[in-house]
Amino acid sequence: MSRGAHTRPPIITPQQKRAVELFKQNMLSGGTKTIKDILLEAGYAKTSADQQHNAMSGIKPLLQPFIDRMTAHREEVLKKMEEKIDSAHYADLTRSVDVLTKNIQLLSGKSTGNLTITDERRAELDELIEH
Repeated sequence: MSRGAHTRPPIITPQQKRAVELFKQNMLSGGTKTIKDILLEAGYAKTSADQQHNAMSGIKPLLQPFIDRMTAHREEVLKKMEEKIDSAHYADLTRSVDVLTKNIQLLSGKSTGNLTITDERRAELDELIEH
């Protein structure tokens, strides 16, 4: 391997590190801060917070492990829905799935306004409701 073949880990700025922590805190506490609010609090300039694409492109890879954990947790909530459909408060379970899904989408940079449920997932949810 030549000397130039080694790749260095990306340099994480203080603002990125702070933003990641603020995103995690906001998600875990059920907070309602917007991406703009978090970027400003992390020390980003107002122009960067207003136009979030560049700031978020540097943060998203740092958030991926957290997003992966949230995705796994959402799957566990869905399993619990199946196990406890007769005894659990369905509204509580569906709210958990909804919150996790929206937070995963937010951190992944996807739209949170109009969620689309695949036909396959809708059939699974319909089956849960019927049983």
